[in-house]
Amino acid sequence: MTEGAAAAGVPPDGRSGLYALLSRSFAFPTPEFHREIVDGRWLESASSSLATLPYRLQPGAAGAWSASGGDYDRFQSEYIRLFEVGARGSAPCNLYGGHYARDRLRTMEELVRFYNFFGLRLSPGLMPDHITVELEFMHYLAFQEAEAGGSGGDVESYLRAQRDFLDRHMGSWLPQLQAALGAQRPLPFYRALVRLAARFVECDRRYLGRPDGPGRLGEGNYG
Repeated sequence: MTEGAAAAGVPPDGRSGLYALLSRSFAFPTPEFHREIVDGRWLESASSSLATLPYRLQPGAAGAWSASGGDYDRFQSEYIRLFEVGARGSAPCNLYGGHYARDRLRTMEELVRFYNFFGLRLSPGLMPDHITVELEFMHYLAFQEAEAGGSGGDVESYLRAQRDFLDRHMGSWLPQLQAALGAQRPLPFYRALVRLAARFVECDRRYLGRPDGPGRLGEGNYG
């Protein structure tokens, strides 16, 4: 997204920060990202965001986040095998949410309406239903909610959008991604990453939908 980043210099809250971290983690891995995992800096960042969530969610044992030691080529190849090409020419664990819907085109059109409603546009080359884009959008909404709450602004539209977005999109297909991954015997890091993302989204749905949660929520209109 071209306008999806949080304001520079303003630290995100736990929810916003974790969505941003997960979005970055599902992108094609660079050597720098692999080193961040191997050095333990990635898990430190995740643990820091998890510690400030309004509910309890644990990252799991450190061993669950193994990234094939110092072998970046193997780590990169595993990403390609799982999420891009696979042994049969198509990704066995598709990162495009529309893949799990009955009508992908309709799903993408609704996603674009969500983004456009908040003045966001996709960067060239990005598809609206890729997991990195959907997670970045949730990062944006959670960040804006925190900003509005801190300044006495209107948080209702951001709360409503988060609830609706998770119910209509990520909350419905992440469990299917997790099930598909389970049949592939992935490297520990990718297994733990998908599991954390699915658990986080489910916990966030429950949190946002609680009667005593952050606000009154209902169905939004993003058309």
